[in-house]
Amino acid sequence: MDIQYKIIGGDGVEYGPAPLLELKNWIRDGRVAAMTKVWRSDLSFWSPADRYTELLEDLARLNASVAAAAGRALPPAGFWMRLAAFIIDLVLISILFLAVWSPMAGPRHWQIPEPPHSLTDASLQQYNQQLWMNNVLPVFYAIFLLYNVLLNGRFGATVGKMAIGAKITRLDGSPIGYSRALLRWLAARLSDFFFFSGYLLIGLRDDKRALHDLLAGTKVVFKR
Repeated sequence: MDIQYKIIGGDGVEYGPAPLLELKNWIRDGRVAAMTKVWRSDLSFWSPADRYTELLEDLARLNASVAAAAGRALPPAGFWMRLAAFIIDLVLISILFLAVWSPMAGPRHWQIPEPPHSLTDASLQQYNQQLWMNNVLPVFYAIFLLYNVLLNGRFGATVGKMAIGAKITRLDGSPIGYSRALLRWLAARLSDFFFFSGYLLIGLRDDKRALHDLLAGTKVVFKR
């Protein structure tokens, strides 16, 4: 005899018995969730749906679909809020930089050079060379990269974005993960190279996506 199932619906009413295929259809229709009480004829007791291994794959699909729908419905974070988040992050990254660079700099006689008095090509080039020679830029960019990739990959947001209640997701609302967080950080450096022009798209586009969001397939949205 085939195994039969029953459920306690959201209205508190018992439904079934039904075969496994019909129960899976109920999951796809949203009638059964992870904590829905399910009875199986060969066990003769009620347990949450996620206790049955034969239902886990369908429940996972349902959860992914719900998360994606929620992600698509979240409002995008605009230019000024993202600028505020960046300023918060920049302050924290600068503190981390000084905490790492300063102990290394003393014994090696590294110094942070004074900014040039004139903004000529020659003076700016010389200043940039001094930043590299004193390992200011290498250490800063290493911290900058790790800070963004580790936080965005793990939590979907840096401290600045957490502070404004925003997060980075893929276009379907799913988490970006570490590899896409790295791709997004590298893409953002293109905007830096072209005089930060890529960030202007945040203010011009309805979806508020910057150049690096377009290249990495991401978006910045407010959390509920």
